[in-house]
Amino acid sequence: MIYMNKCFIYRVITILICFISAGYFIKPMKCYGENDKVLILYDRSMEYGSEKNLLSALVKSQLSKEKEIKIDKINIDNPKDLQQYNEIFILNIEEENHNIEALKEKLKSYNGKINWIKKASELLNREEFKLKTKTYLYLDNVTPFNDLNNLIDEVDYLKDKGIKFFIEVAPVFVNENLKAMGRFSEALRYAQANGGKVILKFPIINSKGVNGTDTGGKIIGDRLKEAFKNYTNYWIYPVGINADEDLLYREDLKSILENTDTLFLNYKEDINIDIDNYEIKAYSNFIQKVDLEDYINDEKIRSKNAIKLESNCNLEEFKSNVDKVLNKEINLTPSTKISSYIKFESEIKNNYGSIFLNNQEVTQNRFINAEEYENAVNKTINKENPIKEDLTLTNRRLEIFSGAALIIFIGILIISRNIERKRFFK
Repeated sequence: MIYMNKCFIYRVITILICFISAGYFIKPMKCYGENDKVLILYDRSMEYGSEKNLLSALVKSQLSKEKEIKIDKINIDNPKDLQQYNEIFILNIEEENHNIEALKEKLKSYNGKINWIKKASELLNREEFKLKTKTYLYLDNVTPFNDLNNLIDEVDYLKDKGIKFFIEVAPVFVNENLKAMGRFSEALRYAQANGGKVILKFPIINSKGVNGTDTGGKIIGDRLKEAFKNYTNYWIYPVGINADEDLLYREDLKSILENTDTLFLNYKEDINIDIDNYEIKAYSNFIQKVDLEDYINDEKIRSKNAIKLESNCNLEEFKSNVDKVLNKEINLTPSTKISSYIKFESEIKNNYGSIFLNNQEVTQNRFINAEEYENAVNKTINKENPIKEDLTLTNRRLEIFSGAALIIFIGILIISRNIERKRFFK
């Protein structure tokens, strides 16, 4: 009998060893649910004589809900496999469209929800266009040429008011080693340590291109990569991108915008969209920038909004603008209440305020001045602000070992009691 009990113990221990080994060597997997897919069919993006782009408004409303979007012009070749979409919107502005009857026949086999929109009021008066679910505070137009002392005072004022905010920075891809860049980075590290989360602005694109060169997607992507690398080298960690609305519909920029799941959009009312078919991925955080007055008057808003405050102004004007926000009792969502990622070769993950660069924690809970930064870079290690590894996997292993040890202990205790009981009754 004792021999059988020993065999049982050995079997239990063997099984637990296999269990522990599997938990140790197999990497944990994160499971993400698929985003809903929406199909938008349209004939015109605007009503005649109107400046409001209805297609753009519809796209933004669906992106705010973290949905993946397929856009097609109404024609006889519209997608046959309609069942893959969770919902269909039909923007039928033209009074005479000879493809509508053929489309109606195709839609008879579709089992999901169909939204047929024939005029602006049917779209813009929908409840979802008036619902504000989240509102953030956003410091706009922050560049190395701003008065940096004034910027520090603005950050202090927001901190005193208990506001955690986003701060937009211009992309710097030339002269990154100048002293001015060092001073600018020091101010941004101060903002990071006092409630600010950095958003990287898209390069300015004009008729002459980026910095007077080609406007193609590759060179724009290269510039953003350089800017991203320059900032991370200075321990500035962007958590999302800011871009103009019309860039959403440029095929050559699509892969660049897909390097993040967090996009802050500059509103553009007279945007012109004329595309035959196009796809836009789902964003976890699709947020529209809006002026305070427009926000108060329920104009140019989405369900997720960022009230933008001009940073490059005198301090008293800035304080007055902040006080306006607070006096309106607007429920501001802290910038730390967001999870995001952005990747340009290196990857930054923002886990509700904790920042990881390539899975190493780089959260700045205190201000790192220029002298400390330079000393740390020169020594290649910062002893006072060590980079900590993400402990998720380590904690998981400890849980497995602790659980296994507890099971072994309980098993041995039960077997020992059985052995003692049998000896007692002999």
